[in-house]
Amino acid sequence: MKVAVLMGAVALAFQGVAAPETWQVYSRSANNAFMANAGSIVTEGEITSIRVATVPRAGETGDVSHSIETYQFRCPARQWRTAGVVEFGPDGAEIGQYPEEDAAWEPLRPDTMPNYLKEIACDGARAVPPHWSSIQAFVEAGRP
Repeated sequence: MKVAVLMGAVALAFQGVAAPETWQVYSRSANNAFMANAGSIVTEGEITSIRVATVPRAGETGDVSHSIETYQFRCPARQWRTAGVVEFGPDGAEIGQYPEEDAAWEPLRPDTMPNYLKEIACDGARAVPPHWSSIQAFVEAGRP
């Protein structure tokens, strides 16, 4: 038991402090804003992941409905896949999980959304400010 506790403490020490959320709009449609959370970028082995939100551009005051999809990349190999989607309701509570385990890796193509997300996750590109600390902050700012 002591060994398990010690190993857990060591793992936490190496993991470090989680980066703060930094949601940035990287694309918009007539109905949705597409946001990447640069603070969610994690690399484990050869896989780098990033969380991406789809947020309605219109809604009732205080309605923070959105979905968050996790994209994964094999950066040097220029491959991507999704790892699943989580949906959140008007109050921000989780209402559904749709995992996509062992999805096939796809090649990245120029001028596509996955390619741009790879530039954020793997290459350090960032969207033009403003950035938001949460989806709720984006909604409260008027969904610009």
